[in-house]
Amino acid sequence: MGLDYDYRIYIKKENLKRALKLIYERSDKKRVSFEIINEELYRIHNYANGQTSKTLLENFGINQKIDTCILVDEDNKIIEYHLYDLTQSYQPNSVDESDFIDYYKTTDNKWWIGNVEIYINDYSSKMENCIELQFWAVTSSMSRLFANSTSIDKYFKELCSATEADYGCIYMEDSGYKLIWAKGKEYNLTVPILWSHFEEYGFIKVISDILKI
Repeated sequence: MGLDYDYRIYIKKENLKRALKLIYERSDKKRVSFEIINEELYRIHNYANGQTSKTLLENFGINQKIDTCILVDEDNKIIEYHLYDLTQSYQPNSVDESDFIDYYKTTDNKWWIGNVEIYINDYSSKMENCIELQFWAVTSSMSRLFANSTSIDKYFKELCSATEADYGCIYMEDSGYKLIWAKGKEYNLTVPILWSHFEEYGFIKVISDILKI
């Protein structure tokens, strides 16, 4: 069984549309699977023949899933992440492999990471008027990257700030949680706990009560 890490951001319901617009703006447009048209959220379906279709998501996608490829600054962990696949099947003088790294870079020297699955969860049963955005790493190697990349950490902290998030954290299974944001302030606080201990109340509720934040 692989690793399944995810970032979690907790925002007010009225900020959901702004949050998804910001995520879209900071995504690789060729690989994002949603779009906001006339203030409505649509899922984009891409087919092998190059055709696309769009499905309207009711209630602005709450309790549904969309996908994206986030754009982040360069750091060593991101380079290592992309180098891994290349080194596993390296063949000298391969044209494809010589262009491999450039494939993951944009013209403004950003790197795209994806696909990242975004779950839009109604969290109001635990926090009034709250939406939980979960950003799931789809592979174990991406999970490790989520936990170790300073650029990805920066991306989510900036997203918390721009969306006026109440809280933000990364869930790392047996390694616990790392709190990255709370009430307008950055954190780097790892709490080595299991989710099962906090299912009744939720991690954010427990940590905010204990730390008074």
